[in-house]
Amino acid sequence: MKKYLGFIAATFLLVEGFGAGAAFAGDKYGAVATGSNDAYGYAYNYNSQAEAEDAAMSQCGSNCSVKVWFANACGAVAKGGGSLGWAWNVDETAAKANALSSCGNASCEIAAWACTDR
Repeated sequence: MKKYLGFIAATFLLVEGFGAGAAFAGDKYGAVATGSNDAYGYAYNYNSQAEAEDAAMSQCGSNCSVKVWFANACGAVAKGGGSLGWAWNVDETAAKANALSSCGNASCEIAAWACTDR
């Protein structure tokens, strides 16, 4: 009987361990917001898109808007010469390059970027 109870206890702990691992394995979200006068805000490693966007907006201010959100990736915003571009990608370098490309102006520079840990 003791062996049986030990087996049940070990099985319960093993199952609980897998359950905790699954809870920590969720997606992580980020967002980048920009506004006038070079205002920006960014957020990463939030549990939902809405939380990430809210955090980016709270950093940026009232005259801002979210330009890009991403999950388990990177996001970047480029500005210059009156142009604006943004992009996301799982690779930081590619996200920045794509934002610059979508900005479409030789004077564009990365204004803000962020990456999640996943």
